[in-house]
Amino acid sequence: MRFYFQESKDKVLTKCIRVSSTATARAVISALVDKFHPDLKMLSDPEYTLWEVHENGDERCLAPSEKPLLVQLNWHKDDREGRFLLRAHLNTVSVEV
Repeated sequence: MRFYFQESKDKVLTKCIRVSSTATARAVISALVDKFHPDLKMLSDPEYTLWEVHENGDERCLAPSEKPLLVQLNWHKDDREGRFLLRAHLNTVSVEV
């Protein structure tokens, strides 16, 4: 399966990984983080989510227990085209001084 990661406004990375029908979004996210940013894992602590994005602009965040391959296989029922997008959300900590 092909996955996308938007690193900045102008830079979109793509990776293909083999995904089984039993693999959860949580497991896929872990594999994708290793593929996209193995060197940055120790430097930052972002939280990642996996989104399905469709041509008509519809977006939906997958739950950690959802199975991306099964989600993708169901796209044909609604005659939809889509892609999966990995998004990083930086965890910020507020510090009172």
